Amino acid sequence: MNVFKIAWRSIQHRGFGSWLTIFSMALGVMMVVAVLSIHGLVSKAFKSNNSFGYNVVVGARGGGLQLTLNSVYYLSQPVENVPYEYYLAFCNKETRQRELKHSIAWTAKELDAETRKVGSGSAPGIGGIAAALASKLGDHAFETQQLAAMEFNKAGLYNRYVDVAVPLCLGDFYVDPETDAAFRCIGTNPDFLNKLVLDIETEAKFEFAQGRAFEYQNDQNGFNECVIGSIVAKRCDLKLGDTIKPTHGDPNAAGAHIHENPFKVVGILKPTGTPNDRALFLNMEGFFLMDGHTNPLTQQRVLKTTQDDNPESNGKAKAEPDLFEDEAGESENEDKSTKATKSESADEKIAGMEESNPAPMELTPLPIEQRQVTSFLVRTSRNDPWNVLSLYLPAQINKEDDLESTLKWSAFRPERTQKSAQAVNPVEQVGGLFQLFVDPIRWLLLGLTSMICVVSALGILVGIYNSMSQRQHEIAVMRALGASRNKVMSIILWEAILIAMIGGCLGWFLGHSLNVAFSPIVESRTGVSVSFWDVAPGIEVSDLPGSEYLPNFLTKGPKGNRTISSELLIVPGLILLAIMVGVFPAMSAYRTDVSRALAK
Repeated sequence: MNVFKIAWRSIQHRGFGSWLTIFSMALGVMMVVAVLSIHGLVSKAFKSNNSFGYNVVVGARGGGLQLTLNSVYYLSQPVENVPYEYYLAFCNKETRQRELKHSIAWTAKELDAETRKVGSGSAPGIGGIAAALASKLGDHAFETQQLAAMEFNKAGLYNRYVDVAVPLCLGDFYVDPETDAAFRCIGTNPDFLNKLVLDIETEAKFEFAQGRAFEYQNDQNGFNECVIGSIVAKRCDLKLGDTIKPTHGDPNAAGAHIHENPFKVVGILKPTGTPNDRALFLNMEGFFLMDGHTNPLTQQRVLKTTQDDNPESNGKAKAEPDLFEDEAGESENEDKSTKATKSESADEKIAGMEESNPAPMELTPLPIEQRQVTSFLVRTSRNDPWNVLSLYLPAQINKEDDLESTLKWSAFRPERTQKSAQAVNPVEQVGGLFQLFVDPIRWLLLGLTSMICVVSALGILVGIYNSMSQRQHEIAVMRALGASRNKVMSIILWEAILIAMIGGCLGWFLGHSLNVAFSPIVESRTGVSVSFWDVAPGIEVSDLPGSEYLPNFLTKGPKGNRTISSELLIVPGLILLAIMVGVFPAMSAYRTDVSRALAK
């Protein structure tokens, strides 16, 4: 019989004591595996930029970490909003033109142009022709000056650095009526699902398990379409065609109420392993039109004057010409009543836009002066292989107040205007969080669980050593039958190794079973799914102690430094620990006096 079989039979002979030692070792390994795998996978998902289709987040001034948590992971409450014009500063010319046409200033321009036509057509004869020609020239100058003030024919201030920018509106939740589970509602536009990617390196896009992305405007559903994540669909039992009503604000707050505007589910995303799985994405146009989402205005006039910029005048100074006023002045032949009608009709129209909140099915977007966004996600230009812009752009935005200058084209101002914004790199923010808080806690947990393993190893030592007094006669018989001292010592060492191997493998199995048991909680909190076969992320072999003595092919690979999962080091480490604690009882067996042991 070989050494291995003898060691196994010895473990079986001391069944209860051996299995108790194995189980205590397995518990320690289970805790180590659970901490390594769950923390490693979650931290990798948080730190890795590959899980997102953007590398810059822009929002209100405040804490960069909080901006990252609420905009990227939907884990925190937004503190403040920024004007919608800040988002337009990152858009191309076509997008800005389309959006600016949904502004109060543009409506004023159109109404003024109509009333000018009415006034110019009222004069008969040759004088009327001259007046019409002068009015035509005046209209052209008026419109040119207006469009220049609005920078209508220009791309956004930062557009040259941007590949895609997507706005986010946060603050509402969907509460499942049956389970009371609450999930974040995100107001955004179709670019979030159509242009952003999940993985910048592979360009992996959002895929749909069912349905499609919501549209900017749909003939049947208007602005009220939404797409839901896989976790939301599963836990709330939502299907295509169902309707949901968001809850305004925190569901646990006293002022929370359910909106009357229903959104129809038109798409269900496939699982992505990101926080997007536990979110509902609402058409931003419908989001703006819900009660409480309209930004109130303070100005009550259509056109801006230079007197608006001089608060010290207190109305005493003579008002300068309007910023959008015709440079050629009013036609002498224009009827005064027509002029008054023009001003009144424009102001009445704008007042109606301010006071009323159009129903979504009217397909009338909210004027952009009344819009605010929580933040917007920016993927920098693809002509940047070294990702330098993700560091340069935040520095530029945080250092200067250029974004505030984008507010000057309209006389209308929100009551609380965020005067400046901040931009952050989300990977840097989360990396700092882990370095300051999470990593120390992880090392503390690993230290505690490692102590459990050490105590279990000492249990191996105590168990085997205590059995030595009972096994002296057994060892003496083996020696009398021809077993050498080295063979007897090897048997004792193999006992310790087998106990450590069985305990380690059982602990690994229990640890990953524990991961599966807690996977729903981890997934609901972080959006990261953990399966049984998911192991802790690898660490570089060159960072391990003694790696300098290893052959080069074990530390270097064709794609860089070789890595190995920290979990794969647990069982070898336990074997080494078992050998260390098994040496002492093995030496005791080695020194056994055969004659004295046989005489007992």
